[in-house]
Amino acid sequence: MKVRVIGAGALGMLIAAALAEAGVQIELVTRSREQAEKLSAEGLQLVKMKKKAGMDQHKITVRPSITTAEDLESNPDQQAAPDWILLMVKQTAVTDKLAQSIAAQMKPETRLICFQNGIGHTETLSRFIPIDQIWIAVTTEGALRHHSHGVEHTGSGITWLGPMNMANDEKKLNLLEKKLQNMFQDAGFSVSLSNKITSKVWNKLLINSVINPLTAILQIPNGMLTQLPAITPLMRALFEEGVRLANKLGIELADDLWEQLLTVCERTAANQSSMLQDVRACRLTELDSITGGLLAKAQQAGIELPSHRTVYQLVRSIEQQWKKI
Repeated sequence: MKVRVIGAGALGMLIAAALAEAGVQIELVTRSREQAEKLSAEGLQLVKMKKKAGMDQHKITVRPSITTAEDLESNPDQQAAPDWILLMVKQTAVTDKLAQSIAAQMKPETRLICFQNGIGHTETLSRFIPIDQIWIAVTTEGALRHHSHGVEHTGSGITWLGPMNMANDEKKLNLLEKKLQNMFQDAGFSVSLSNKITSKVWNKLLINSVINPLTAILQIPNGMLTQLPAITPLMRALFEEGVRLANKLGIELADDLWEQLLTVCERTAANQSSMLQDVRACRLTELDSITGGLLAKAQQAGIELPSHRTVYQLVRSIEQQWKKI
C-alpha cells in the first residue's frame, strides 16, 4: 500500500513517521525545498511517547520518500498515484489550486483523507474531486514539531475515519474501511470508523473552538485551561454557544462532549494547540476555519455567538500586531 502524506507540519510528520515505522510505503510532501533537503539528509525523527510511567521517551528515525509540492504540481505521475493521500496541511492552505493539484495526483482507486480542523475545506475539494473519493478524519492526537525534520508525540488520542459520501457501495466501503483501520492501528493509533463523520467533525470543532483560541490568547498549554478556575466560565460559555448553534443546524453531538473537552485538555496537557504554535511563530492561524467558521454558520442561522465573537477579535488582534513589529 502506497500512502502520500501532503504536509510536513507536526501532525503530518507524526503520522508519516509512525506509518513508515510500521512498514507502510510513505511519500512525504513538503512545502519548501529546504525542508525536503533536510528530511532527505537527516531522516524523519520522531520522539515517541512513554508507554508507561517511569519509561524514558525514545527517538526513532525513518526515511520515507521525500518530495516537494512544487515537484508534484509540475509533474503529476498517474502511474505512481498512491492508494491513499493524507491531506495534513492547515485548513487555510486548502485552495482551488491545491484541490486541482491533488485531483491530478489521483487515480480512480485513490482515496483522499482530510485531517483539517474547522469546516469549509471539503466544499473546496469536492469542486474538483469526486466526493466518493473523499474521506474525513478527526483526530485528537497531539504532536509538537521541534524542527523541520523532527516531531514529538505529545498526546495519545483517538482518530475517527469515515467517507464523505455514505451512499458508496457498502461491500467495497467495508473493505476500504478495514484496510484503513488496520493500517493506522498497526502504526499504534487508536482508530474508530464512523458513519456519522459530520457529527465527529462538529464534536472536534466545538472542542477546538474552546481550546485553541483560549490557549493562543493566554499563551498556555492545553492542560493549564483546567487549572485556571477563572477561565472555566468562559470555556463553558464558548461551549454552550457552539452547542446551541449545532442544535439549530440539526447536527447531532455527543452527549458527553463537555467531558470529552476536559479529557482532551488532560490527555494533551503538555501539548501546545496548533493555534498557540502559530501565534508563537507569528504565522497566520486557522481562526477563520474554527471560530470564524462557527460565526459564519451562526450568521446564516440568524443567531449570535457573543463569546466566540470576542475571542475571534482577540486572536485577530494578536495576528495584526505582527504587521506592526
